[in-house]
Amino acid sequence: MNFEALQKTWQAQPAGARVTIATETLLREVRRNERNFQLTIFWRDVREVGIAAVMTVLFGWQGWHHAQWTDGLLALTCAGIGAFMLVDRWRQHQQRPVANDPLKACVLNSLREVTHQIKLLKNVFWWYLLPFDVALVIYILAPLAPGWRRGFDVLMATGFVMAFCGLVSWFLYWVNQYAVRHELEPRRRELAALLAGLEGNSAPDQKP
Repeated sequence: MNFEALQKTWQAQPAGARVTIATETLLREVRRNERNFQLTIFWRDVREVGIAAVMTVLFGWQGWHHAQWTDGLLALTCAGIGAFMLVDRWRQHQQRPVANDPLKACVLNSLREVTHQIKLLKNVFWWYLLPFDVALVIYILAPLAPGWRRGFDVLMATGFVMAFCGLVSWFLYWVNQYAVRHELEPRRRELAALLAGLEGNSAPDQKP
């Protein structure tokens, strides 16, 4: 029986009968899903940080050898994005919730991780796309500036570059929000419902 089936079975039981569900089996399934989710996030971060590191070295080397400040700006931006992801991952490892019940602690941790990823992806424009777009627009347009003679040339070139960067960023933002809506939000709701069921079972009976 997989995690979804166990969760539905748990929630379908009457309030006094939910304790008959095999807690150890449910705990194993929750932990397995948590490990799979953590592994997915880990390899995503490895890919993104790795790309940021390669671009930092590449543009940093170009800026150093060719004395181009725009290369240095782009390298600094890539380094900043990679550093942000590393620091964010480190902070998440320091914030594991504590609970006496192993199952409840595991669900709490999974819910915290999913909620954080939702928040991270919903704000991806501000910490990832916008800084990189600004640095990229400057990188492309700055070397062309000395050759411009008319304001129309400036407007055309700037408009084209910004439109291209905006289109790519919009697509990346849409992909991230799609993942939030169709993968992360349903997972968060499932974990929140499971946690509510666990807390209901562990709560003492209220007598008038």
